[in-house]
Amino acid sequence: MRREFRMKRVAVALSVAGLVTGCASPAHNMDRVQPGMTPQQVSAIVGQPQAMTYSAGKQCSYFVLLKDFWSRVPWRVNDRYYVCYDDGRVESFGKVDTVTEGL
Repeated sequence: MRREFRMKRVAVALSVAGLVTGCASPAHNMDRVQPGMTPQQVSAIVGQPQAMTYSAGKQCSYFVLLKDFWSRVPWRVNDRYYVCYDDGRVESFGKVDTVTEGL
């Protein structure tokens, strides 16, 4: 009986972990983003943005992407990236600087 309970807990934990990581794309997909792309083209490559900001004629989307296996540190398996658009086309993109993030 105790073993069955433990097995169920492991199965639930793996299912939750699969759901959490299953929604994120690998960070190496950012290598395919190029200036001039539309938001739809970027979303097809890296998935839906986690957040977006808007200002006059500009939009920035923020994505959470999985690090490759060898770059992971405990409790940090993903990084944040941004893609900024000017008039609906990619103008700039890259990794969010964790030092200045939130300032």
